[in-house]
Amino acid sequence: MKKMILIVVIIIFIVELSALRVLTYNALNFSGNSGDRLQYFQSVFIEIEPDIVFLQEIANEEGAVLLLTALNNGGSEFSRARFLDGPDTENMLFYRNSIVTFASQDTIDTELRDFSEYELLLEGNLIRFYSCHLKASQGNELLRLEEVTILRDRLSLLEEGSEFIIVGDMNFYTSNEPGYQKFIANETNNIGRAQDLSDQVGSWNNNPIFAAVHTQSTRETAFGGGVGGGLDDRFDFIFSSYEINNGYGLEYITESLTPFGNDGDHFNQSINAGTNSAVSPEIADALYEASDHLPVFADFDVIPSAQEIIVVTIPNIEDRWEQDSTQEIRWASANFSGNIKIELESVENSSREILVASTENDGIWEWNIPVEQFLGEYIIVISDTDNGIPSDESNNPFSIIEPVSVVAIYDIQYSLTGPSPLEGTNVITCGIVTGVFDSGYFIQDGAGAWNGIFIYNYSNDPQRGDSLIIAGTVAEYYDKTELNDISFFEVQSGNNTLPEAVILNTGDVGQESYEGVLVKVENAECVDDNLGYGEWLVDDGSGEIIIGDLMFSFFPVLGEFYNITGIVDYSYSNFKIEPRDGNDIVVSTSADEAVLSPKVELYNYPNPFNPTTTIYFSLTTGLTENTELIIYNLKGQKVKILDMSGGCRIDAKATESLHHIIWNGTDESNQPVSSGIYFYQLKVGNKFVKTKPMLLLK
Repeated sequence: MKKMILIVVIIIFIVELSALRVLTYNALNFSGNSGDRLQYFQSVFIEIEPDIVFLQEIANEEGAVLLLTALNNGGSEFSRARFLDGPDTENMLFYRNSIVTFASQDTIDTELRDFSEYELLLEGNLIRFYSCHLKASQGNELLRLEEVTILRDRLSLLEEGSEFIIVGDMNFYTSNEPGYQKFIANETNNIGRAQDLSDQVGSWNNNPIFAAVHTQSTRETAFGGGVGGGLDDRFDFIFSSYEINNGYGLEYITESLTPFGNDGDHFNQSINAGTNSAVSPEIADALYEASDHLPVFADFDVIPSAQEIIVVTIPNIEDRWEQDSTQEIRWASANFSGNIKIELESVENSSREILVASTENDGIWEWNIPVEQFLGEYIIVISDTDNGIPSDESNNPFSIIEPVSVVAIYDIQYSLTGPSPLEGTNVITCGIVTGVFDSGYFIQDGAGAWNGIFIYNYSNDPQRGDSLIIAGTVAEYYDKTELNDISFFEVQSGNNTLPEAVILNTGDVGQESYEGVLVKVENAECVDDNLGYGEWLVDDGSGEIIIGDLMFSFFPVLGEFYNITGIVDYSYSNFKIEPRDGNDIVVSTSADEAVLSPKVELYNYPNPFNPTTTIYFSLTTGLTENTELIIYNLKGQKVKILDMSGGCRIDAKATESLHHIIWNGTDESNQPVSSGIYFYQLKVGNKFVKTKPMLLLK
């Protein structure tokens, strides 16, 4: 009998996987003025070699531009997402062009900070990434829960099987926190259920058991708005969709999650204290200098997909396009090479207009918007020309608006009967910056009435004296005229002479015509030294005007007379003068001229300090019997009086003497005060002369 031999040939198809490194890093309020830290970030990036980088606490677009140069290190491997200005510091995405195709981005609003959503194409897979910076501090657990709930509700709207990664500074102190539990909870809708890629769960705060996973703080002493205390908190996380290792898309490489630079031996220490066995001394120093957080990364394999994908990139984030302008519609695609159709859909009635029936799939198409195009909100729909699949539409509506006009500030402000005649209009204007604070700045294009305006803008960081060209929308915010939705910002030059302050009687300041204008009042008596919220009241006999603390806090003396320069603002139904710094408030009934120097020097060192600082001041005499230094807290409450009787003169000249006294950070009961901003005020005889701020950090 013949035996038949069956030869079975087994063909094994090997799928080549792509490796991906994802990094998250809190950059500690990084702005265009943070260039001194750039070299340290660059050293860290070179050492880690990430492919996708998410940063939190980016203060403005200039900071994002700087950090892109650090990642590229002389080349051009990385690109970045758009900087989207929100109510606080922002997230930013950087990605390696050879691995990642940027598809789109969006924001998810919360009461505190925005979440950032990014859609990226990786080997034919559409993966969503979310960067977060949750509310800080113990006691805010329920606020963090509110934020996480908003994000999870958004995730629950995704298609079943969608893969996502969530990264950021979560500020969780324990895995029992309700926000952390909301991320991982098994609920009816589990599309948005996440998993912590670390198995180190428990109570992380100040717990040496978790020393190897702590990510804050890199320093024992604080700097630049960061915190100190050494490594004792796990705040920086990477979560993924719950069943990420499912045979498609991203596959997490087990145990690759790394708090970079943490060797487990620096509990409550600076990251560069002694020997760090995880990184070189140079990198330990770079981590110390760059931020108060450690970067955290995780590695993934990417399984290629053959799915056809189109994603609308622009317009996508509430863009505003003018009639009779040319705009670029952009999209990204994967595994699709056919021609595409672009349609314009009205939000009001869902009607569609074909903008182009067929164009090549090259990712960009210019639209010459007709001058007669109806105003309103629209979305862009892009699809395969032949059968409409694949397709995508804008995540958010964009607006067709009237062309922007070039106008003077006077034309925006002037109105004798009510709101600005240009309310709701998009305008271009120019002016010199006269004052700056956290949420915006004031500009003027000349001295006098109607020539100043407030610009509501978080993202740009102008300096006083900058000459600007700016485009935005004229708005009335509780009856204050302002520009918002800034679409164009350009500094023409710096250090320009400011418009001259208009000298007014106090009773004449509170007029619409002086809103946003630099003014000055003279010999105005403080008739109420505490209206609450840092405000006080003056009157030169013509009527009262409020002095605010929008840009500078000052502690006046009841009955004292002042010359005050500042910008007129309108808030909470009141006109106010807003001084910009200590030079804007001068005692007009000056103290004994035989005692005070012509130009009083008052400063402290170090600042910030812990636990002591030395306060220096100058007098024209070596005697200090009638001199006091008074310490106030941020609420204006008196903390301590430093008696200068018998004070030390450390330098003497023919015309003045420099004195000093040490404050040890205690109150009148010699009890240590808490960290925070304090003010010290020089008093000579019965006159308060000058006030300066200082920062105590523990």
